[in-house]
Amino acid sequence: MNAYPEVIGKIEFFREFSTEEVDAVIKAGSWVKAEPRERIITEGDKDVFLYILLKGQVSVVKGQKILAVLQAGDSFGEIGALAGSPRTAHVIAKEQVFCLRFDPSQIDQMETGLQLKFVKKILYTMAERLILLDRRVVTQ
Repeated sequence: MNAYPEVIGKIEFFREFSTEEVDAVIKAGSWVKAEPRERIITEGDKDVFLYILLKGQVSVVKGQKILAVLQAGDSFGEIGALAGSPRTAHVIAKEQVFCLRFDPSQIDQMETGLQLKFVKKILYTMAERLILLDRRVVTQ
């Protein structure tokens, strides 16, 4: 996948980032390509990677239950990356996917203002997911 900041900048996650900021994020991360049915994250593993999905869809699976289907612009792996805890679910490619992967040291190397913007976006995403989960629990 060609990594053009202008194209990636149109993905929801990066909507409020400038072209220069998107370029810096791309340079800070590592590219991951996964084929259909390939496991990107394995439940129970302990690693610290955070992912931004740039192309394709992935399923978040716990046991045999699909908890969510994520698409371009979504992030995943936040809990393991931020808390250092074992992975709480599998993340499996539904189709060929491209992601940017970050470990904490790659995020730490970003310019401070960009780092803050990036981490705030991750926190907002996590808060939105908690709100959706809360609504699901209340309506069940």
